[in-house]
Amino acid sequence: MQNTSGYFRTAVKVLLVGLLVMFVSAGSIFAASQGGNQGNKTGVTIQVNPATRTVDQGGTASYAASLTSANGFSGNVTPTVSGLPANTTAAFTPASVTLTSGKSATVTLTVVTQATTPDGKADLTIATAAGTSQASGVVVQLVVQASKKMFTISGNLGAPLSPGATVPLNLYITNPNNKSLALSSLSVSVASVTRTQAAVAAGLSCTPADYAVTNYSGQYPLTVPVGTSTLQSLKLSPDLWPRIGMLDTNVNQDGCKGATLQLAYSGTGEGN
Repeated sequence: MQNTSGYFRTAVKVLLVGLLVMFVSAGSIFAASQGGNQGNKTGVTIQVNPATRTVDQGGTASYAASLTSANGFSGNVTPTVSGLPANTTAAFTPASVTLTSGKSATVTLTVVTQATTPDGKADLTIATAAGTSQASGVVVQLVVQASKKMFTISGNLGAPLSPGATVPLNLYITNPNNKSLALSSLSVSVASVTRTQAAVAAGLSCTPADYAVTNYSGQYPLTVPVGTSTLQSLKLSPDLWPRIGMLDTNVNQDGCKGATLQLAYSGTGEGN
């Protein structure tokens, strides 16, 4: 918006933040023998369902493992898991079972990821320790998705700036995903200032140091629905919006007349 009599015209700079990552999960169990069964090295076979779990970072995945006695095996069986990605923990419930000849028992493997768990696909090997020998394992997959989502932020000042004036900035948030976002860590800064040709020719200065930004002061997270929303449409008081102010200094600020501000925006969004 050009304001030839004032000190400011808006220039919107859109900053792409966040990342939407999606992996397609596989659908089969890889095992030593046909049908998803473990070989009977120790007289125990394993069947696991499901073969693949997909979770967002910070989510939990569960697998049901059926342990069956084979070849007359009887004794205590302790399930194990290997191949977990970094920043991930796992536990079986129960931690061990006692099998008698020809009988089965089911244990549940629960895998807990963190926000810092690397996204991507991991092959987990579920095996058993029965007696003193380690059984060959069944491979299942854990697919971890980045929980950050794609969105854009822009802004618009509703009035021109002049020395000593402060104007609220109504942010526009576009959410192209198929579900709402939990938005946090909103930040606005003055990236650069473009002076008019007349100010440049006259050698009149105007820099980001002539301006001050007060960032959003409301509560987090902000729930942003699908589509384009504004802070106003989210029913947030203008008192909470970011504010752009022009400082009133002792030096000549005529170089800021008609100047264009390039604003930079950032934020963090997670899928609900």
